[in-house]
Parts: sequence; C-alpha cells; structure tokens
Amino acid sequence: MQHSTNTLSARNIVVETVFITDFKFSQAFASQVESKVVAFQKYLTEQNNLKAIQVIANQTVVQAQAAARANVAKANGESQAIQIITSQLKQSPTYLQWLSINRWNGQMPYALGSSGGSNGTGSFGGFPFFQLPKLPTQQQPLLPTQQTLQQNQTKQ
Repeated sequence: MQHSTNTLSARNIVVETVFITDFKFSQAFASQVESKVVAFQKYLTEQNNLKAIQVIANQTVVQAQAAARANVAKANGESQAIQIITSQLKQSPTYLQWLSINRWNGQMPYALGSSGGSNGTGSFGGFPFFQLPKLPTQQQPLLPTQQTLQQNQTKQ
C-alpha cells in the first residue's frame, strides 16, 4: 500500500465518520431496490396473515374441544342424576311428591278434572299434592239375603 503525503493520516487527521450527501442512483437501480423492498413487505404481511389464520383456526379447534368436553360432562352428570333419582324412587316413592312440591309455583289451576287409572289409585286432577277422596260410585241395589228376609218376616 502506498502512502501519499496527500492523505489525511499524513497530516495526523483521523476520520471517524463519513457522510455522503446528494447521493443519486440511476432510476432503474432505484426501481429495483424499491420493488425488492415492496416484495419483502408483502411477504412479511402474508406471513402475518398466515399466522393470524393459524391462531384463529387453533382457537376454533380449542373451543370445539372445550364444547365437546362440556357436553360429555353434562351428559355424565345427567346420567348420574338419573341413576340417583331412580334409586331414590325405589327407596322412597314419595320423592316425586317432594320434588313437585319444591317446583310448584303456588298457583292453583283454573280447571279441574278427574284423572286416574283403572286401578283406582289416581288423584283428583288439578289439586297438586293432595289426595282427594274419590266420588262415590253408584251402588248396585243389593239383593235381599236370607237374613234380611227373615228380619222382614219377623217384623210383620
């Protein structure tokens, strides 16, 4: 390397920073650089869009899995409740009456009707929680027995 007496170091000048001003590239070079920067920015934008789509897809999957787990838990809970209720009904048939008393809104019905099966164990419809007596059925006339015939003859 040749040292010239015209260099700055020969004059004990140390250069730390150089500023280039009024620097101009050709229009073709500037267009190429700008196109490259625009293409790179589009690439970064597409990468961000892809990440956003992946996040949304992952959220949808997680929400669907959580909903499925909640449905299974609810079904298991209902199944256990049914088993407990069935067991209670076997041990205490009055459980249904207790349950209906707790759920009753306190209003009496506007219309009443008779309900009951052929076995005669039904309650009078419309009155919640009360077993009203059945209306007496029409009795068939009794045929006179030997004893009533004898009593009637002795009275005469």
